[in-house]
Amino acid sequence: MSIIRPRLAEPVTKVNTENSWSFDNLTQKDTNYLTHCYHRYPAKFIPQLARRLILENSLDGDIICDPFYGSGSTILESILQNRIALGTDINPVAHMITMAKTTPLDPSKVSKTKLFLHSQLKNLPAKSEYDIPKELSKWFDQETYDVLNHLLLQIKLIKPRKLQLFFLCAFSHILKTSSYWNNGSVKPHKDKTKFLNRVNDPITRYFNQLKKMEIRNEQLINTLSPKILNNLDYYRRVYVGDLQDLPKDEECSLIVTSPPYVISYEYRDIHSLSLSFLQDFFKDIPSKQNFIGSSHRKTDDNNLYSYTGGMIADSLHDHSKALSKTVYSYFIDMQNFFHKSYDLLKTNGKMAVVIGNTALRGVDISNTQVFDEILATVGFTEHKIIKRKIPFKCLPTTRDPKTGRFVSSDTNHNKSYSHEYIMIYSKN
Repeated sequence: MSIIRPRLAEPVTKVNTENSWSFDNLTQKDTNYLTHCYHRYPAKFIPQLARRLILENSLDGDIICDPFYGSGSTILESILQNRIALGTDINPVAHMITMAKTTPLDPSKVSKTKLFLHSQLKNLPAKSEYDIPKELSKWFDQETYDVLNHLLLQIKLIKPRKLQLFFLCAFSHILKTSSYWNNGSVKPHKDKTKFLNRVNDPITRYFNQLKKMEIRNEQLINTLSPKILNNLDYYRRVYVGDLQDLPKDEECSLIVTSPPYVISYEYRDIHSLSLSFLQDFFKDIPSKQNFIGSSHRKTDDNNLYSYTGGMIADSLHDHSKALSKTVYSYFIDMQNFFHKSYDLLKTNGKMAVVIGNTALRGVDISNTQVFDEILATVGFTEHKIIKRKIPFKCLPTTRDPKTGRFVSSDTNHNKSYSHEYIMIYSKN
């Protein structure tokens, strides 16, 4: 089944930009308010965007779902606005972050536990007791690994689990800056000279992060309404998995999500430090093929509802058969996701998908056109398409294929994007 939608027959780039949705006056401090600062996350969904979508498209007590919750921005904003937050993510690191940043903790217990860690870290063994695992040996020297591993062993002793997650989140946050991973690169890219002119001090880095998180935890307690504080597990329901793992009796009023982009990143790789260090804390660690958008992803060939999607895959075929298949599989995965989302929404419920158009090997990847064709065929009705500018101070236009770093040149590299689109659709 394939269709051509007249609504988007012209390039979506001709939709006028709505400046009020760009939030280009915000600083990093503004977008990291409250517990949004707990952990770095690539392509982070800014909370102001999620909050506005929630306020304009739902009511108090409604169920808001984010099926790719990532760092938990939509989940946190939902409970802050007295909604029920429902979400899934296949990445256990995402679940750890989201649980930590949405769980208010007794400040005295946080302080007491921090003092415990301080005392335990005075007894760092003089001799290495553990070999560096192969997957971490590229990123840490023996001395740094020993310090981090000793810290992690102490965190393992913390109870209850919700308190432990707070301290695990801070640990995960400092891994990149404590390693030889290039700080400016999203993808795994080693910087051998990173610590030539400065001391690598992960313990100071860790306790500095804890200090910031302590302050924000108290702010969260003072911000959440009493009914949320007293019944958190009712208002926050987050799972590791995908939409099919959600309880079957849930009916959402609004889905707010930013799905992964096709091979923009290997999402398993960009969380590899945390997944390797914290594997004992996670039940299941997904392989690359489990992540939508990965070049390792294998999807059964199905009938794609989008004529445009088929044309894009065909255009890529001359460059790379494997790449063409990956892009086609990505669109099939998103098609299956839209089917599940339709079933999850109640009648007159809405879905807001934040996505941008990009390019691969010189071929335009018109995600908005493809998504529109699929959504219409699934049964959704277009409510509104919003074009928003992404401030250049936050996101330049191209990405270096070797390092994953954003660069200023727009030649020879895979294009990133200066605008993205909020596609709001209704289930009638």
